[in-house]
Order: sequence, then structure tokens, then C-alpha cells
Amino acid sequence: MKTRRYLPFSVLTFLIILIGLTGVLVGCSGAANEAPTMAYSEAGDSAMPQSAPAEMEEYSAEEPMLYADGSSVAIEDFLGAAVAQAQETRVIIYTGDIALVVKDTQTAVDDITALSSELDGFVSGSNVYESGDVLRGSVTIRVPADRYQTALIRLREMALRVERENSTTQDVTEEFTDLQARKTNLEFTEAALQQLLEERQRVGSTSDILEVYRELTTIRGQIEQIEGRLRYLANQSALSTITIQLTPDVLYQPVSVAGWAPQGVAKEALQALVVALQGVANIIIWGLVFILPLLLVLLIPVVIVVLIIRRWLKRRRGLPKAAAES
Repeated sequence: MKTRRYLPFSVLTFLIILIGLTGVLVGCSGAANEAPTMAYSEAGDSAMPQSAPAEMEEYSAEEPMLYADGSSVAIEDFLGAAVAQAQETRVIIYTGDIALVVKDTQTAVDDITALSSELDGFVSGSNVYESGDVLRGSVTIRVPADRYQTALIRLREMALRVERENSTTQDVTEEFTDLQARKTNLEFTEAALQQLLEERQRVGSTSDILEVYRELTTIRGQIEQIEGRLRYLANQSALSTITIQLTPDVLYQPVSVAGWAPQGVAKEALQALVVALQGVANIIIWGLVFILPLLLVLLIPVVIVVLIIRRWLKRRRGLPKAAAES
């Protein structure tokens, strides 16, 4: 009779545990392989990377975007929020130029001045001048940027008609941001140089101290230049500029006959009379001072000759009479 040999209990237990662990590992591996497939299937094409094969459908912008915390947001909403945030931080300079035809130029200037004060702005320049027998004007106002369109609307309402209107916007956000970054870097450099200067003042030579001081002065000058440009851009973007050209309407001007004015004719006649009297006075003066003495000088010899001739003739006539009587 053959006897069966059995494995020891400890070896059998080890084999069972090993088989169980192998099954668990295989199951975990299968679950891990299925998890990405399920995630891609449930999320749709939105879970596909940009390098997905061409045959896969393109992602729809209306489907939600998934985040790590499980929240989702539509891409349109995401882009809209990003654009709105970018617009809030933009630095834009508004400039306008408008030509208006008004009833009265001076009245329009006063109304524009009042409008600028009403909109928390001010008049930066004003010029009223006469051209072609009419009063024209030019006014430049500065108003807050958020009231730029309101100012243009109110200006149009003041005019009989608008002859010309130009409006420009200049986006200086990039320049403003670049200047801020440069200023920050220069301030860090200035702080480092200041610290180095303090160290050189303790242990360095005079030439080293002067070299650091010159570099520090150069950096400070660049910072002040950038700060000036930043203040200018901030001022220009905070306050928009509008230049208004004012021309009075001819229908509202007083009636006048062009080229004739009674007071002008009277003035010209008076000037002619004065000139004529001056001529007469000149003739009299010349006659008394120049002509009369000259005539006297010329007439005296003539008178003497005439008297001599008359006397000679008289004596000649008297001779025949005396002979006849004798």
C-alpha cells in the first residue's frame, strides 16, 4: 500500500497567499488600464490632448472645461472673463477733434467751459480770433476718460451742425507695462548698488566709492526718466483730450453791406480835406517866403527901366510942342 506525501502546512499557506497577491495585482493593473479609457469616454473629446490623432473630433467650445478639483466652466465664459480682466488693466489714451458751427462763438466758448467743469475736467487752452469779419474760436478741454463719449455727445448738442469729427484711441498698455518692469529692475539694481556703496565706504578706496556712486547716479537718473514717462502716460490715459473748432453760422450774423461803411467814407473825406488845406498852406508859404522876394528882386530893375523909358518918351513929346509955340 502506497502512502501519500503531503506538503507541509507552512508551504501550502505561502502558496495560497502568493496566488492571492498575484490576483490582486492583476486586478489593480486592469482597473488602472480601464480608468483612462473611461475618463476619456465620459469627458468626450475635451479630455483629448492637442496632439490627438486627426480622426478624433475637434473639441466644442460650448462644452465645459474640467479642473483638478472637479469643477467645470465653459471655455466661452473663461475667455470672456480673461478678456474682461485684460480690458480693466489696459492703458488707453483718447483724443478727439471736432469742428462745430454755432450761433455765437463767445457764447459757445462759455458753454464749453461750463461743460468741462460739469464733467470734472478743465479747459487747457482757448483762443478766440476774428477772421473774415466773423469771430472764430478754438478750445481744448481735458475730461476724465470714462466721460469722453459723454463730452462728445454734449458738444454735438451745442452745435447747429458738426462739420468734422475725428476720434482716436492709442493703446499704450505694452509701453506702460514695459516701463514698470524696467523701473522695478532698476530699483533692485539701485538697492544693490546702495548696499555696495555702503560697504565700499567702510573698506573701499576713494576710486571704488566714486565708481559705485557714478553708477548709482546713472541708475537713479534712468528711474526718474521712466517715472516721468509713466506719469505722463497715466495722466494722458486718465484725462482724454478734445479740441473744438468753432465757426459762427452766417445766417445768424448781423446784416451788413460788404465793402461800404459810412464812417470809413467820412474819415477818408476828412483826410482828403486836410491834404488839400495842407497844399494851399504850402503854396502860401512858398509865395511869401520864396516867390515874393524873388519877384521883388526881379521887378525893381524892370520898374526902373520902365520909368526911364517913360520919362524919355515924355521929354521927346514935349520938344515939338515947345518948338511950335516959339
